[in-house]
Amino acid sequence: VVTGSRARARTVQDSAVPIDSYSISEIRSVSTPDTMDVLKTLVPSYSVSRESLSDGRTFVRPATLRGLDADKTLLLVNSKRRHRSALVGTFGSGAQAADVAVIPSAALKSVEVLRDGAGAQYGSDAVAGVINFILNNNNSGGSLSVMAGEYYKGDGDTIIITGNKGF
Repeated sequence: VVTGSRARARTVQDSAVPIDSYSISEIRSVSTPDTMDVLKTLVPSYSVSRESLSDGRTFVRPATLRGLDADKTLLLVNSKRRHRSALVGTFGSGAQAADVAVIPSAALKSVEVLRDGAGAQYGSDAVAGVINFILNNNNSGGSLSVMAGEYYKGDGDTIIITGNKGF
């Protein structure tokens, strides 16, 4: 893992603080292409809700880690800080968080989640923790996935096609 270290990469067992590391096989075992829903399924203290008929939070869904505001989780992509979205919450704490939904789960190689001690290492915007998305960096090959289903028999048909290609 690379999260939570200023030194070279190390194993989870060598880390001073607990880090959850999810491989591509664990990510693909969740039957949704939505990265937010994948995290909600895999990470124990990560929660996200769907808000219908709300302000912009219908589109930029706020997610919380460890029950803290959405802007208290630092998001990294390949160990580099992910910028926050343009949406500022209009009620509650007014949290302005990064939008996880713009990262497709088909593009992920692994996800690392650091909760304990994250604020001490990364600053006050990482009080709840750090989520590091490691993107697939293969320069050849690819994958294609097709999921189909329905909500009730004969109603709510859904077909989702995801894929990636290395160049």
